This record gives sequence, structure tokens and C-alpha cells, in this order.
Amino acid sequence: MPRYDGPVVDSHHHILWDLENNYPWMNRPMRPMIFGDDWSAMKQEYLVTDLKTDFAPHDVVKSVHVQANFDISRPVDETAGLQAMADEHDYPHGIVAYTDLTDPNLESVLDAHLAHANTRGIRQQVYWHPSNEYWRHVDRADFCLSTSFRRGLAVLSDKGLTFDFQGFASQFGDLAMLAKENANLKICLVHAGMLTGTDDSTVEEWREALKVLLPYENVFIKVSGLNTFTRTLDDTMMSIASNTALDMFGTDRCFFGSNYPVERMWTNFGHYISAQKNALDARSDAENEKFFHDTACGFYGI
Repeated sequence: MPRYDGPVVDSHHHILWDLENNYPWMNRPMRPMIFGDDWSAMKQEYLVTDLKTDFAPHDVVKSVHVQANFDISRPVDETAGLQAMADEHDYPHGIVAYTDLTDPNLESVLDAHLAHANTRGIRQQVYWHPSNEYWRHVDRADFCLSTSFRRGLAVLSDKGLTFDFQGFASQFGDLAMLAKENANLKICLVHAGMLTGTDDSTVEEWREALKVLLPYENVFIKVSGLNTFTRTLDDTMMSIASNTALDMFGTDRCFFGSNYPVERMWTNFGHYISAQKNALDARSDAENEKFFHDTACGFYGI
């Protein structure tokens, strides 16, 4: 079949501005992180004008900005800045903001985010890898099963917000439990569940772990940031992750995101989206249109 050439929604990107004042983590000494030991290539601004320049040749008609570890002491400032950009430039169309779901004052922080029209959801990174200490964003494996975190998810549901869950295969059982408890909360598993390699055992462990999520129709798979662990544009990784997710969950529960400009450390936007389209070139136009456009619009209400 011919490669998909229709409209695209990028459901997972970042805009980086005023690095010195807004992103304290970028100003600390270089240290190993989930996307590598040397991430100096990321330490440069990526503005909404840069985003639109990258999007223009590829018919990216809408986008969703996901929190970028902005200064967590003032998370609503990130949302306010993004809303101002959206009002001026028409991008991004949706904002997934940061909030600590265990915060006793959660309701008031969420209301402050919701005062900005494009707010759609929250991402609090909860990934915890069982063997690699550098692939952990929380301090214990059972963080998201705490009473305070579960209360936070219930509040998100009550306020009609979505949740971006970023975790490894070992955490999918916890996600299934949370999805069951919050059946009205739309959750997306970010970066297709962070497949860490393409060897048979790693893929099989990840695939088996995904099965526990199948019964929960409020769980979606965001197929984004697929080269986080290969740290190169990897056609094999992109094909395995994308097609496995689509074969298991279908196009009504899977959608595209780039994770740009993190992916800029090893490729450009054009090459990334081209590789994603190539990975799905055997699928129908209807499947591709849902994956690249329709399902993300529905999930985020954009």
C-alpha cells in the first residue's frame, strides 16, 4: 500500500524556552539519565517557531505538548507560558501539564492549570526500572500504588483530565489495577511502554506484560519516543513497537507522538516521522488515519 500522506497529530512533543530559569535539571552537572549518559545535545532551546518549522512539511495539523520537567516549584507557569504560545501561534492545541498527584493541595493546583483553555491532562513520571538505577524517576517500585497517588488519579478523573503514564513492563500490572479502579479516567501508556531492546527475550517480556492491559478500554497506547533506548533512529525498534501495539490494541486505542526534540539527539523530525510511516506502510489508509490523527484527537479532545 502507498505510504500514509494524510494529516498528522503529534501527541507528544516538548517546547524548551529560557533554559537557564525554567529547567533546573538542565543546569546540573551531566549525569546518566534515561536517554543516555551524554545529553548535551538537548541543552538548547526549542521554541514554538522551531516546532512549526519542523511540522510544516509533514502536514502536522495539531499537537499536544507534554510537560518537560519545568521548574516543579511553579508548574502552572509552564502551562501559562504554553497557553500564551498557543494563543499567538496556534500550537500546541493540547497541554499535558505536570502536577504532583500526591500533593495535599492537588485540587487547587489542577484548577490553576484548568484556568488555561488548552489544558487536557497531567503527566507525573512514575517510571521505575527493577535493575537500572538510572532508569528511575520515583524512589520505589510501588510508588503509584500509594494511597495518596491513587487519590490523585481519582481527582483527575473527577475533573475530566487524562493521565499520561510512563512506566516499564514491570509496572503494567500496577497500571492495570489503577485503570480498573478509575474506569472513567482515560490513561495513555507513554512511549509504547518503553521497550528497551529488540532481542527476543526483551520483546517477549514486554509483549506479555502488555496483555494485562487489554481488558481495560480506558488504557490507550501512545506510540512515541521509540528510540529512547537505542539512541539512534532504529527501524527495527520502531516496527516492532508500533506493529505490536497496533496488533494488540487496534487503531482505536493507539496513536502517534514524536517525543521531539528529545529525539533530535539522534535524528531530525522529518526522518523520525518518515520511519514511523514506513513501519506502518502495510496498513490501510483507514488504520493510518486513525493512528496518525483521529485517535489522538479523540483522546485529548482537540
